[in-house]
Amino acid sequence: MVNLRNFDLNLLVIFRAIMSRGSIAGAAEEVGLSPSAVSHALARLRVMLNDELFFRTADGVCPTDRARELNADIESGLGFISTAISRQHQFVPAEAERVFTMQVADYVSGFLLPRLAQRLQSEAPRVSIDILPFSVSSESVWDRVDMQVRLTPGRLKPEVVRSRRLLADEIVVLMRPGHPCANEPMTAELYAALSHVKLSQSATGTTVIDDVLAARGLKRHMAMTVANWFEIPDIVANSDLIAIAPRRLLSLDARVAGLTAAPLPLEEVVFSFDLCWDLRTEREPGQKWLRKVVSEIFQEAGEP
Repeated sequence: MVNLRNFDLNLLVIFRAIMSRGSIAGAAEEVGLSPSAVSHALARLRVMLNDELFFRTADGVCPTDRARELNADIESGLGFISTAISRQHQFVPAEAERVFTMQVADYVSGFLLPRLAQRLQSEAPRVSIDILPFSVSSESVWDRVDMQVRLTPGRLKPEVVRSRRLLADEIVVLMRPGHPCANEPMTAELYAALSHVKLSQSATGTTVIDDVLAARGLKRHMAMTVANWFEIPDIVANSDLIAIAPRRLLSLDARVAGLTAAPLPLEEVVFSFDLCWDLRTEREPGQKWLRKVVSEIFQEAGEP
């Protein structure tokens, strides 16, 4: 096998030019080098490929059988490389056939994903979105995920290479209207003492509430942990379990609107939702387009 680290791929461009022009002078004109530079490159290729490749004729040069065999593969390979590079500079949503992979915090998935589906249907009908849970290990996440819409604890930016704030929202404590503590002031101690239903870490991607409680010497009782937000409003409405949610859900989910809501008594906790991506893909046109679409969906809903 040829070690590509020791192989100058520019030599293949010169080889193709000699094949297409049939002369050293013509190839030199095509690639913008002097005839002597092209001759020198050909000499290197002959050594590396162990073949004469071209022999002189009265009209220029003629390829050997080995050169003819190589030509089809070299043309194909250079074509693939050229196409790959060209795609880095263009992305046409209406024509693209591509799968993007995302992680989306469960609190906003019900808001984001239906609107994203509408945008894809109208703008990029052959583009697909694959949603992965946040249980994917952080060590490998950016090898598998194009971007995240994640919960970020506090007011700080997330510790990832690139991010854009989509919204920051107050967190409220939810309980049924007839809950025994519905009329009591919500304190950190009362909040920790009550029984909770919560989203799993794989759905939210954060343990900030438990971390903040632990710093205060408090621990809440997890009566139930569920995989997605959809189950929580009905569980809270039909039991004495409490839950937390961004205040915005009070207007987005009719089931939540019927519950009693009190501010979360942990002032240091603010749930921010951030769009996050890897620096290595920041300039890739397809990902730039999708990040723009996600940002516009939040902006169109009146978010900062």
